[in-house]
Amino acid sequence: MCATSSFAQYVKYEVKVVLDSVKNVRGTLQKVSEDGIAVQDFQGRYYIFKAKNIVKIKVRRKGLTVVEGLGTGSAIGLSAGVAIFFSNDTFDDFGQKALGTALLTGVGAVGGTLGGIVGEALNTKLILHINLDTQKFRKEYLKLEKYSKSAYLDNPTSITK
Repeated sequence: MCATSSFAQYVKYEVKVVLDSVKNVRGTLQKVSEDGIAVQDFQGRYYIFKAKNIVKIKVRRKGLTVVEGLGTGSAIGLSAGVAIFFSNDTFDDFGQKALGTALLTGVGAVGGTLGGIVGEALNTKLILHINLDTQKFRKEYLKLEKYSKSAYLDNPTSITK
């Protein structure tokens, strides 16, 4: 297997780091050590977090989230509703067409949200509750290694399932 496809495997994961005093950071896990982690956010900024500041770390496979599901479902429902609204066959008066459009948008939003919840649950790979405890982090940090960029650069033939 070539290094390029291994690198593509690595970028399938995103990490969310919940911290004690600054905003949460989402991005890709760059490096892991017993002292902390390095994360690059989606705007390209590089962060280094010490274990003593980490409350929680969540690793998930990139994919459908609840918000994306809500947006997609709403858009599909709205599209179907607009199609019905402008058709001449289904409803005759404006009120019925508007109600049909609103109902289809709502059904699409609910369906998309449910899909997003299921997708998010299936895509979650690891959650570490560190709670600012450096000893706990030192016991758990190796679990993060296989999701980091450094693991793929050090061993390009490895594949994380």
